[in-house]
Amino acid sequence: MRTEIPENVLEILNMLEESGFEAYAVGGCVRDCLLGKKPHDWDVCTSARPQETQQVFKAFRTVLTGEKHGTVTVINGAPIEITTFRIDGEYLDGRHPNSVSFTRKLENDLCRRDFTVNAMAADKNGNITDLYGGREDLKNKVIRCVGKPEKRFEEDALRIMRALRFSCTLGFETEPVTARAVHSERERLRYVAAERIRVETEKLLLGRCARVLYEFRDVFAVFIPEVSITKALAQKTENAPCKIVIKYAVLLNELHPEQVDAIARRLRLSNAERSAVLQLSENKNAELSAAPETLKRLMRSLGEQGTRRLAAYRFALGDIAADELARITARIDSIIANGECFTLAHLAVNGNDLAAAGVPKKQIGKVLELLLEAVIDGKAENTREALSESGIIKNFQ
Repeated sequence: MRTEIPENVLEILNMLEESGFEAYAVGGCVRDCLLGKKPHDWDVCTSARPQETQQVFKAFRTVLTGEKHGTVTVINGAPIEITTFRIDGEYLDGRHPNSVSFTRKLENDLCRRDFTVNAMAADKNGNITDLYGGREDLKNKVIRCVGKPEKRFEEDALRIMRALRFSCTLGFETEPVTARAVHSERERLRYVAAERIRVETEKLLLGRCARVLYEFRDVFAVFIPEVSITKALAQKTENAPCKIVIKYAVLLNELHPEQVDAIARRLRLSNAERSAVLQLSENKNAELSAAPETLKRLMRSLGEQGTRRLAAYRFALGDIAADELARITARIDSIIANGECFTLAHLAVNGNDLAAAGVPKKQIGKVLELLLEAVIDGKAENTREALSESGIIKNFQ
């Protein structure tokens, strides 16, 4: 392994072995090490039963996070999940086994895993157990199911999206037999919770997703049938800045805002994300340039971050060039740095000032709007004196 196992994980492996049990780092952490990446977290599998694991680590804080599935989380600097070797029963709901039986054999545990690159285990010395050719598939940059892919997808339909996600995030091809099963088993995704679909979709959109979006467009049509994914749209989505709301907005660009909102709700986006995606959809044809008055109007309507997102979105669509995006970004930076006025809150006068100047109460809101427009257009300075003496106020006194 090209990345050493961290000390806190080694301590756990050693303690389990010293207590007479087998113990291995397993799954994604092994895969990432072989790819020369630093794992986000470490999972351990062991021949110890959950109660035995708790006994081994009785001096540590432990949490029985999944007794049915044999998982104990040990806090050793960071939370580390330790799961007993297991054999899964039938998957009656297409997502979870209806029963789990524990086993003392590592090979029984590895054979139930989803993909070959995730079905490797490493002992404390870095010796790897690879029963399904995971290292070869890593070398060849291939995502392949362990065993028959139809069976893996029948057990857990979310694996269909996981296969596509790993293909995007790792930049791997989907092995032909696995790819055929992804297509043929895609309807199983209708029975997967929208939240789980969304999580996998977002991870793949943030990767190298163009090929997958286009080649597996029939899969995405299961949960976003409104979108017609062309090669051009898929490439624009991949090229878009790595911010998920912009990725969504580009992918859904050809739809009406009402359709965009419906999809965002269907996929259970957060309120903030749904609002941001919808805002981009509603403003995809808005006037956009580096002209100060244009940007200030947008910033007043969309806010600073919303205007920055709009510029990045329009660049991703090809509506503006890179140099224009740079000018817009620099202008926004300048407006913020100089404290230039683009909202009513920035005006040097307020409603009380207008009331004191004799403007009728019912007209105060209208006058403030006119004053702001004058400031944004450069027709009036944003000072109390200049605004108080402006013809706008005098017209309403």
